[in-house]
This record gives sequence, structure tokens and C-alpha cells, in this order.
Amino acid sequence: MPVYLEFHESDSQFHESTRDASPDSIMLVIDEGQKKLLMTVPSRVGMITRRAAERQARGITKSGFLCNDGGRYGRGHELEVLGEGGRLPERLRQSPREVY
Repeated sequence: MPVYLEFHESDSQFHESTRDASPDSIMLVIDEGQKKLLMTVPSRVGMITRRAAERQARGITKSGFLCNDGGRYGRGHELEVLGEGGRLPERLRQSPREVY
């Protein structure tokens, strides 16, 4: 059974959640069967929030996430980021100057 985690911006941490969390929040699904962490980033999420969540998720791949049932999940898993939220705007992807 997968473990669902929701990222709270107020304390920059993941917390256990149900599958029916807010559609505006970053969700992390720990799939023990496939050894994957699936992080879903909605389009309304900013780049700073996305990067903070990504750092936390990478930490979970190293040491795992301690759940309320006492188990530690996610250690050694591969992180996969889904969604378009938190990307650099198109105007910032190109240099404002030409290189001579």
C-alpha cells in the first residue's frame, strides 16, 4: 500500500496525508513495490516551494520517512517529479544579452 505525504509550506516539511489532499499542494507518493517516490507538483506552485519540497524528497530517499505506524519508508528509492509547477518562466530561460 502506498504512503501519501503532503508538503506543508508553513514548515517546509512533508506530513502524512490521505489520498484526497488539496489539489494546490505538492504530494509525494512512496511506492514500496516499485521502489519509487512520485512527487506531483501542481502548476500553481512557485519555484521556491518546489525546490524546498524536492530537497525534502531527496532527503527521504537517503534516510526514509518515519510514519505514524513506526515504519520508515522511502529509503533507497528513486525520485520522479511529475507536473509543471515550479519551473522557470520562459523569459528567464533565455539570456537577455547576446554572446559575442
